[in-house]
Amino acid sequence: MGRGNLPDDIVRLLSFHGPVEVWTGTGELAATARVHVAPFDDELILLVPPQSPLVAGVMQTPAAMVTAKVEDQRYALRLQGRAVPGRLVSVHPNRGSITPWLPEGQQPHRFLAIPFVVDSVELVREEGQVRNRYAGPTPTGRALPSQARRWLSAAFGDGGRVPVIASLVLIFVWYGYLGAEQPWRPLGVLIAWAGALGLIAGIRLIGQGAAFEKWLRGDGKAEDAPAIRDGWIAPGEARFTGTVALGVAALALTLLGFMHRGGATILVVLIASGSPVLALAWLLHGTVASREPGES
Repeated sequence: MGRGNLPDDIVRLLSFHGPVEVWTGTGELAATARVHVAPFDDELILLVPPQSPLVAGVMQTPAAMVTAKVEDQRYALRLQGRAVPGRLVSVHPNRGSITPWLPEGQQPHRFLAIPFVVDSVELVREEGQVRNRYAGPTPTGRALPSQARRWLSAAFGDGGRVPVIASLVLIFVWYGYLGAEQPWRPLGVLIAWAGALGLIAGIRLIGQGAAFEKWLRGDGKAEDAPAIRDGWIAPGEARFTGTVALGVAALALTLLGFMHRGGATILVVLIASGSPVLALAWLLHGTVASREPGES
């Protein structure tokens, strides 16, 4: 992220404010807590104890809100944005800049550094009889893609584009080879496409979730899960949506099995989507991720 996402006045205000209120999570995992914060002009670093309920919340959804309010100083600040699960301050690459913001007497290994990317700001400040209000998106908020585009990028972006195009083309060619007399050909094409896309999306989303959780455990790279690293989706969302996508793919392949030349069509879908290769890569990745540090 570029520098200067937050106005200097807000960074300065947070520097003197002390602990802030944080809301995150949904449903049963909805949580709020007061935590210290390291304010920088590109992002905030929330200093959260590992046992805090906020940790489960950010694993479920990136949507979060930070508020800071002081009655006697007559200001109220609300920041909305995306919180990304993080590792201990002690292993953070910028721990030297973050450590001074820890509560007095506390050690870096007792707090997680959770990045909070601010997408919108609302500041109300009263000076005498004058009430000033500033509200609007930050540069990252203005540049944030729509939710649909974020999910499409997570499921099919980068390395997923090639199997998507290949599967659409090869399935179309396959049904062209079967000929116009193939029963229910248009429906079969749509079901086959749904199966291929479900396989690609499901494997990629579950794989990204596993890669990011591996990084949280101290191994791998956050760059292997860019959509989660950037706060577009949360690890829990990736796992759940990936599982749903694989369920859709399984249903589609089952329906294809009842159609004419169904077995061959299923094989075409599997090969065209590249799912055996993707699944093998994910299984190997998960095996390595499940090993404890130092295990041979």
